[in-house]
Amino acid sequence: MRVTWLAVGLVAAAVACRDEPPNQPTAVACAGTPGVACFGAQQFVEYTAGELPIVVSVPHGGAIAPATIPDRTVGTSVTDSNTIDLGRAIVQAFQVRTGRTPHLVLCYLRRSKLDANRDVAEAAQGNPDAVRAWTEYHGFVDQAARAVVSRHARGLYIDLHGHGHPAPRLELGYLLSSATLALSDLALNTGSSASNSSLRLVMPSTSSTFAEVLRGPTSVGGLLGGYTASVPSPALPAPGDDPYFDGGYSTARHTAVLPGLQIESHFTGIRDTAANRAAFAAALVTAVTTFLATHLNLVI
Repeated sequence: MRVTWLAVGLVAAAVACRDEPPNQPTAVACAGTPGVACFGAQQFVEYTAGELPIVVSVPHGGAIAPATIPDRTVGTSVTDSNTIDLGRAIVQAFQVRTGRTPHLVLCYLRRSKLDANRDVAEAAQGNPDAVRAWTEYHGFVDQAARAVVSRHARGLYIDLHGHGHPAPRLELGYLLSSATLALSDLALNTGSSASNSSLRLVMPSTSSTFAEVLRGPTSVGGLLGGYTASVPSPALPAPGDDPYFDGGYSTARHTAVLPGLQIESHFTGIRDTAANRAAFAAALVTAVTTFLATHLNLVI
């Protein structure tokens, strides 16, 4: 099947088939038909539009390693194993639960070639093909977020990762450091934490306090608490001295449009088998649908 996509320039928009890419690495957009995949010029990036007010991106699960892109010499290059499969399992779980799907953006390049969760200088390190893929990836996430806002006014962004830390738990990153998470609920509610977090766009829509949205029973971590250990959550409000990822470039950039979080999942029991990926995806769908209804008045 031939899939068309659109390369958007400053002056004009040029439509091309996926095997007829334009000559400039500009931001890209596609028709945005739910369920139809769009690809970047070299098929390093894929965007499948959805109907739900949810955008899921997966930057570090790819395995393609073209010789035209040299290995990056700065930054981390470890692949987040099975996160692309996990992202697809989440889409499938939403389809089963609601009959509709979230938007999904995937990077197929190996992380040694492109780190899509960094600014372009560190991510692509000057290689034109990598710069183009980075531009396409974030252009697709931008397009998906705009589509959510246009159709639903608000929604949720999830940047999906995997970690290899010793503690087998979900690390939910809201752009808040371990030290900030160690603060009391009172300090979180009265200080600048809410405005600095990736949940700041939730607060005008909810009657809950920021601490409740971040780590209370109706937080994402709280709603996942019956399934797996999560930090922050009521049971684990802060990571303490354990390693913890608090969110990266993508979370900071795209939560300017939609509230969201970075999800770092451990491997065993979450990403390791198809059955475990499906079970976690179903639990996440339940958590996200409850979170959206409770705090954003979105019933899906």
